[in-house]
Amino acid sequence: MAPARALRVADIVAAAPDAGLAAICLLTWLAPDALGAQQVRYVVLLMLLEFVVIHSAAFMGQAVVDIDQPPARAMAILGFGLFYTIFVGAFGLAFHTWWPVAGFWLLTGNRLLGVLVGQAPDGEERRYLRAGWATGVVFYVGAVFLTLFLPLPRFGITPDVVARQGFAGMGGVWIQEPHRVVAAGFLYFAATAVSELFGHDWLHVRVGAAGPTRAAGSR
Repeated sequence: MAPARALRVADIVAAAPDAGLAAICLLTWLAPDALGAQQVRYVVLLMLLEFVVIHSAAFMGQAVVDIDQPPARAMAILGFGLFYTIFVGAFGLAFHTWWPVAGFWLLTGNRLLGVLVGQAPDGEERRYLRAGWATGVVFYVGAVFLTLFLPLPRFGITPDVVARQGFAGMGGVWIQEPHRVVAAGFLYFAATAVSELFGHDWLHVRVGAAGPTRAAGSR
């Protein structure tokens, strides 16, 4: 059995933003007015943005590690970013706000942060990005499905709080029962932070090792 990898500053830096977002979601679930009267609305939109970010990060991450020339790399990232910004703009239009455009780029930077801060050693960037993308998909889909079907407490997200979010004219489970998406956000960002902290080792991808670690007994 390979020894556990010691935590480094880069690990903590990579995991910190997602840990902070998990804390925001948890606080919103327990005491939604603590961060503003429409904090629930912001978290709903945050989770919609994260869905787009997970999809876009796979392409933008490949551009970061595969294209050697800085101008070409920048153009590829910008091209992908502008394409996905169209979808983000549609979300902003539906919610009558444009902060999601800036939020999209910040969340995209967060998804690429492990590579940008050197969490993945030279030569391991592609493997790390693939592991990060896989964990994002697994955790997002898992969190959404769990919170969609399990009975969950509303905590501080009472009907009065929901009425202040400006969801009039919108439909869907996340709109009618927003405590579910807030709970999903907490689970997703918390799980992602823990996975990033340990270099996504649970996927048997050892960042910094010569190759992926296989489960015992596998061939």
